[in-house]
Amino acid sequence: MTPLIEERLKALCVAIAEDSELQGARSKAEAFLADEEGVDLYRELMTKSREMQHRQHDGEEIADEDVQELVELKHAADHHAGIKSFHEAQDVLQGVAEMVSAFVSKTLESGEVPTKEEVMNQGGCGEGCGCHH
Repeated sequence: MTPLIEERLKALCVAIAEDSELQGARSKAEAFLADEEGVDLYRELMTKSREMQHRQHDGEEIADEDVQELVELKHAADHHAGIKSFHEAQDVLQGVAEMVSAFVSKTLESGEVPTKEEVMNQGGCGEGCGCHH
């Protein structure tokens, strides 16, 4: 990596780290991780979901009780404020990561700095970046 690219990359990282919206998203994610009840519910939902996907992939029949348990876990997770906030935070952070990646990829591909429209026409920045209003 050239010194100029390294310098500009560091400046981009500083801008990202200092952005108040992104700081807020990171704070929401950290708050969720400190919520044991929320994390346990989320982990239980993810574990049950993966288990059922594996069983279905293996051709096993899924009992109605298992489906109902997954539906109830999903409902509880969908209505848990901490989990909702965590998902919102993830969307914002992932959106920025995807947007940065899309701009860099387009620049490497074309050798020119792309416009926002050029990147968005490729569907490159994702939904959480805030540019889909």
